[in-house]
Amino acid sequence: MGRIGDDKVENALAELARRNPEEAGQARAAFDSLTFGEGVETVTLYGLQYWLWYLLPTKWWTDLAEHQQLAATLGALFDLLEMPRYAAVCVSETTMQVLTAWHQGRDAGFKALEKAMNASGVQPPDVEGFLTWGRVMGLQENDAFLATAAHLEMAIAAGDFAPGARGWRADAERITGEFLTSPSAEGEQSRLERIHSERMESWATSRGAARARLTKMIASRIMSPAAVPEDAEARLAPVRWLLTLAATDGGIPLTANHTLARAVVAEGCHRFDWLTLTGRPRSESDIPEAWTLREFVRQLGAVRRSKRTLVLTPAGKRLAGADTAALWSAVTAALIPSDPAEGAAAEAVMMLHLAEAPHGYFEQRAVVAEAMAGEGWHDPASGTPISVESVGWLMGAIHRRLDLLGLLHRQRSLDDPGDRLTDAGRAAAQTALRARALRPRTDVGSG
Repeated sequence: MGRIGDDKVENALAELARRNPEEAGQARAAFDSLTFGEGVETVTLYGLQYWLWYLLPTKWWTDLAEHQQLAATLGALFDLLEMPRYAAVCVSETTMQVLTAWHQGRDAGFKALEKAMNASGVQPPDVEGFLTWGRVMGLQENDAFLATAAHLEMAIAAGDFAPGARGWRADAERITGEFLTSPSAEGEQSRLERIHSERMESWATSRGAARARLTKMIASRIMSPAAVPEDAEARLAPVRWLLTLAATDGGIPLTANHTLARAVVAEGCHRFDWLTLTGRPRSESDIPEAWTLREFVRQLGAVRRSKRTLVLTPAGKRLAGADTAALWSAVTAALIPSDPAEGAAAEAVMMLHLAEAPHGYFEQRAVVAEAMAGEGWHDPASGTPISVESVGWLMGAIHRRLDLLGLLHRQRSLDDPGDRLTDAGRAAAQTALRARALRPRTDVGSG
């Protein structure tokens, strides 16, 4: 038995052949490429746009006129199939502009493709707060992405929103969020839950045995979000202070070297009892907490430099006005440094703490080195597996952040069992590791 719609497609192609046999042949070739031979019922607006705006200009090696002709003949076929919205896309000004851009160069083509897709209404948007689509997707995420695109197409057809109208992007994001968080069938996980499970599994997969042991011990602990601790606002005080300073007229003054001005550093020392050897810090470089805080807030995307001041970005303005729960979520999700090597070390350190593994510095350093070496980290100079000395330097980044926010209890005597996370620190570590596990994949090797 043939697929649904096969006879209709054949009849339409026969009609095209009576008009112009050459165009009918082009339409058949284009249609088969679009549908992978699976029939008209597989066609979606997103899939058509992707074919017209990317696959056609990059996979069909011919000139611009031929690309435009192929798009037009495919549009004529959709007209005969009584699919006017699809026919209109094939011959639209947008399609002609995107095809032209590809013939001006790959950079111009990708730029035009992205602009057109984002304006189409069927490109699934990121949903602030719980999902950023990955540039590389697993099977569950890819299925959810395509299903969301089809759902947005139906929402447009139903009049739920109109691309280009006022507020349409917010509507598309809301519809996407509702679709992803609703179970596809009674008793089943939502698409978002399936994406999270897939990303968590990908993150936990390790090349080496040492990291695999750690992820196995703590994966179940980060499946659900951790509660915001009672002392969260106190832990966030340094970040809240710097955001408030950046929100004032003129922003935060900087030195000629773009570090925090001495007066700002001195105020931080007074407010938070940052240790100074002289009592009067000469510069930011004298106070690890000061430059750690500036770098951390910058990683949050909350500040930008304007001449010799730090001012809030739009994201920073939202964080400056955020309540405790929202700020805690943003800060702890960014607790792991963005530098890849420092981030790998920080991840292992926090897994060790949550797993209540060795608390002593030298024992921790050895385990972190083993975990990183197992994942392929090498010393750049020698090419040998990463050394414990190098790992010690890398671990400093997460320790400075934990100390800054008062999340780490430091060993104070020989009788003390060693460095360990406070209760708030454990909640922060769970949130940070969960955010890392659920982050979007940017390449095949990221997890």
